[in-house]
Amino acid sequence: MIRRAVIGLLALVLLLLVLTTLLLYGLVGTAPGNRWLLTRTSDLIPGDLQVEQWQGNLLSTVDVTGLRYESPSLTLEIDQLKANLTPLALVRGWLTFEFLTLGKVNIQTAPTTDPEATPSPLPESLALPLGIRIEQLAVDSIQLNQATLMENLEGESLSAWRRFQFARLDSQLQGDIQVNVSGHGQLTSPYPLDGQIRWQKPLPDNSTFHAPLASGELKAKGPVTALQLEHTLQQPLVVHSHGQWLHEDDSWQIDLLHEWQTQTLPLSGDTALSLGSGKLQTRGPLSDITLNGTTTLQRGLSNGEKQTLSIALDSQLAGQTLTLHDLTLRQSKQRLSGKGSLQLQPLQWDLTLNGDLDTGIFSPQWKGMLTIDGHSKGRVEDNRWQLDPGTVTVTGTLREQRLKLKTRTWGDAGNLQIEGDMQWGDNQLQAAGKVWPQWQLQSQLSLGALSQLLSSVQGSLEGTVQVRGETRSPRLSGQLNGTSLAQGSLGLSELEAHFDNLGIGPQTQKLTLAARGLTQDSQPTLASLNLTLDGTLKQHSLVLALQQDDTRLRTRLDGTLLLEGSMPASWQGSLHDTLLSQPQLGQWQQAQPSPLNVSSQRQQLGEFCLQQQNSHLCLNGSRGARDQLSLNARLNQLPLALASSLLGPDYSLDGTLSGHTQIQGTLDAPEGNIHLQTEAAMLTFNVAEGPPPWKLDTITLDSELKGKQAQTRLTLATTLGRVDADLSHGFHPDKPMDGQVSFQIERLSVVEMLTADLRDVSGTLKGDIQLAGTPRAPLLNGNIALEEGHALIPSLGIAVSQMSLALTGAQTGRLNVSGQANMGDGVMKVNGYLDPSRWPLALNLNFTGQRLLVADRPDARVWLTPDLNLKGDLEGLLLSGTLLVPEAAIHPEQLPEGAVTVSEDQVLVHHEGDASQRLPLAMDVTVTLGDKVNFNGFGLNADLGGSVQILQHPQQPPQLNGELVVRDGRYRAYGQNLAISDGQLIFQGQPDNPGLDIRAYRKIPSEAITVGVQLAGTLQSPEATLYSDPSMEPSQIMSYLLTGRPLEGGTQNDANRIAQALAVYGLEKGSGVTDKIGSKLGVDEITVGSDWETEDAALMLGKQLSDRLYLTYAIGLFDAVSTVMLRYTLTRSLHLEARSSSEANSLDLIWEKELR
Repeated sequence: MIRRAVIGLLALVLLLLVLTTLLLYGLVGTAPGNRWLLTRTSDLIPGDLQVEQWQGNLLSTVDVTGLRYESPSLTLEIDQLKANLTPLALVRGWLTFEFLTLGKVNIQTAPTTDPEATPSPLPESLALPLGIRIEQLAVDSIQLNQATLMENLEGESLSAWRRFQFARLDSQLQGDIQVNVSGHGQLTSPYPLDGQIRWQKPLPDNSTFHAPLASGELKAKGPVTALQLEHTLQQPLVVHSHGQWLHEDDSWQIDLLHEWQTQTLPLSGDTALSLGSGKLQTRGPLSDITLNGTTTLQRGLSNGEKQTLSIALDSQLAGQTLTLHDLTLRQSKQRLSGKGSLQLQPLQWDLTLNGDLDTGIFSPQWKGMLTIDGHSKGRVEDNRWQLDPGTVTVTGTLREQRLKLKTRTWGDAGNLQIEGDMQWGDNQLQAAGKVWPQWQLQSQLSLGALSQLLSSVQGSLEGTVQVRGETRSPRLSGQLNGTSLAQGSLGLSELEAHFDNLGIGPQTQKLTLAARGLTQDSQPTLASLNLTLDGTLKQHSLVLALQQDDTRLRTRLDGTLLLEGSMPASWQGSLHDTLLSQPQLGQWQQAQPSPLNVSSQRQQLGEFCLQQQNSHLCLNGSRGARDQLSLNARLNQLPLALASSLLGPDYSLDGTLSGHTQIQGTLDAPEGNIHLQTEAAMLTFNVAEGPPPWKLDTITLDSELKGKQAQTRLTLATTLGRVDADLSHGFHPDKPMDGQVSFQIERLSVVEMLTADLRDVSGTLKGDIQLAGTPRAPLLNGNIALEEGHALIPSLGIAVSQMSLALTGAQTGRLNVSGQANMGDGVMKVNGYLDPSRWPLALNLNFTGQRLLVADRPDARVWLTPDLNLKGDLEGLLLSGTLLVPEAAIHPEQLPEGAVTVSEDQVLVHHEGDASQRLPLAMDVTVTLGDKVNFNGFGLNADLGGSVQILQHPQQPPQLNGELVVRDGRYRAYGQNLAISDGQLIFQGQPDNPGLDIRAYRKIPSEAITVGVQLAGTLQSPEATLYSDPSMEPSQIMSYLLTGRPLEGGTQNDANRIAQALAVYGLEKGSGVTDKIGSKLGVDEITVGSDWETEDAALMLGKQLSDRLYLTYAIGLFDAVSTVMLRYTLTRSLHLEARSSSEANSLDLIWEKELR
């Protein structure tokens, strides 16, 4: 009985277990059971829990859509939930998810009824009744009160019960802040935790700062009510922070110290500015935080010193209001301070700014000292802002110029006004008007010295500018006038611009620009430039006209400027009506319109042709990405006469030039070909007795471009000879080349067209040269030979014959030079070398010879014996050595009577050459006169000797040191032969003013008297002194010198000659001499002065015939005019004068009155 009862009881228990298991499975393992449990659970918890759709079960995978929980204080919405639970873990008290995936999570909280209430501290425990473990967590986004907190939340090994632990939790905050969280702690008071947060945020591109990323790491440890914090900002600067987050006096408080060491600021293009060491203290309750800190900015100077700018902050953040007690920047004597308040919600501010600022700390190019005083007050609420009237005043110096700036702003979102006036040195700018939400601004500028604003710009600019239109697309109208503008190597004498509605909008706009006097490197480039623009961006016309001297270019462009979309800006249109004219080139016109497309990525020109009668010049091409180039050009029957103006008036060209080119590839490595060829070419010499026309039978140039190499062939065939060249080369002067040049010129008469000093030039010139090296440093190997050369030099009357010259190349790159030529009975030889491998061309040549006939004319026969060396390069040559004149006979022709000499202060403009075009020649040559050097002319017949050293620096006048002597000579003057002894010209510097030491004398044997003239001083200031043996008065010396007789024995004609000589030589105490002569002649007055008729000097002899009658006779010292004047005194103030000369006669009545 008992057995059956036990069996029955066991069966009942077993049945109950089966039924319970089936019931649990039905509730947990089936979707209907899960929904029944969810319904029963929602009835038990406060609030309303709703689910739109439930799929799966709790024993496998649950997929829930539209989960919503709502309570009076909280609303939670999850659009998608997917989870996989581990049921067996419930036995151990853990609700374990293999994975939990949430879609968008939206949390709405009820507004706080008491915003001033202090949050209460945490409860004693937040431990969960059941442990929760999530192996994999993924959340699309979490929003709190419509604000996105985080996105793409991912986690691993997350758990919470009595403790919590996050192995990894990654998320993205506010769009682009990446956050990584890990840590662990307790969920019971005092809630100790230990965790860290790593974060990073990409920074936008900035032309000022070079900082692509900001990142840091935060560590927190300890109880929540006294949390120890450490944070390190790693990029773009390094800042260490440490302190506490704690709960005291029923409020949360912080006490953090932020510190940093000296480090370079990440500024683009400025590595000299750095942030000095500093600190910032943030302390106090969250509702009232005090911020105090100090730091420095440092700039390194070129001299190794540093400029330091100190920064000090004293402020307070109370709720939504930041109060600046003091923000001061200080460097040496400069200071900038700010005070005021800033409220964040709603945004309001009331700030003042004042101080002294040294602008050089920010940029060495903008040195100055400014005093700043400003005030701003305003507010922003509900997207509406109001700006109370505020002013900013800046005074001081900037870039060594006085600066005064005053601005005033006021208004609101519907009308923001500004007034400004700036005076900076000689530059002034005034502006007034509306700047928001539309532009209605009127400005006037007068920039009298642009160089004061920017050192690289010169000139002045003035005008008016009006700004109208939308804020993002302003339209500019006005006019500007500039004078003496320059930047870098470019200059512009005048600029005038008128513009109307310029901007990027759809409006019709106009621009007229006129520029005159465009120069580059101070050389005229364009005399005038005129540009006219009219139309809209989508359809406009531009007319451009250029002129330089007598060359004019005019063209027109019609097209569209595209600025819309993400594509780069581009211009599409056509080029037409091009006209090029120049008197020598003629007039060239564009045949038909040419399409033209221009953008930053591609430029393309369609068929463009200029034509003149039967001549055409055409091209088309494009340039694309990575400098891809395509160019086609052709030239048909271009008259060579167009180039005649380049050769000067003495030459003219006839014939035509044709050719074509096709180039593909890139600018660095083009591929294609170039062909040029002349037809019926001829060079004519437009000079008297010039050579016959030079027929250029063939001139062809062919070049094959292959990548970075070119193969060029040149052929020149004429009646005089032939030149052939074949060269392989690159496109840079330092790239290697390889080739050969051969030529043979049978007739050297071509030389006569290069100079008018040579005639009857003959000989043969041959050459065969192999080229190597580079164009900058060529290596020449081969031979160049001149054979049987002959030439006449008509101006010297000599012939140079039997000329031979050989240039022989060597592996070193030098050309060895050797040659000789016959000059009279002498032979001149030259030897040395040229070095074209060096640039500028280097040379070293020696010139030697014996008794070379260098002049054979009726007035001069001269022989030279040179021993000279010419050494250096084209940037500096030195001619040194000796030059002996063994024999010379110089017989200059006499100047005709009345010949006019050139005044000392007269400048012959045509004799002045361009010094910059002359070779920089220095000289150190000693010239020695031999025993057979004779000069016979202008009354002087003398044998000369001596030695002079000629020293000269490049582009400087020569200096002479030494002396020339007169060994034996005579000088004939006034009908007398005067002997010369001890004659010397002493040179000690300038060649045109040597010292003089010359003595000319005459012996009177009958009276045993020697008289003469001693000439001293310099050539420009000579001093003449009469001397005699035995000693006598100057008038007697002059009488013996000129007549051979004493003064008493002379005639009146002799006396006139003596007086005239004394006046010309300007002897000292001349008045005493003339008085003695006058007494001998019986006249009352002898003077040297004007002869009334002219301003020329004259010798005047006067005699008082009676009390009222006076006779004067004047003889011109420098002309043949003689004048007789008879003066009769009628009264004290009235005279009657009668004059008679070989040129004119007159009778005058003269009234005189003395003014007092």
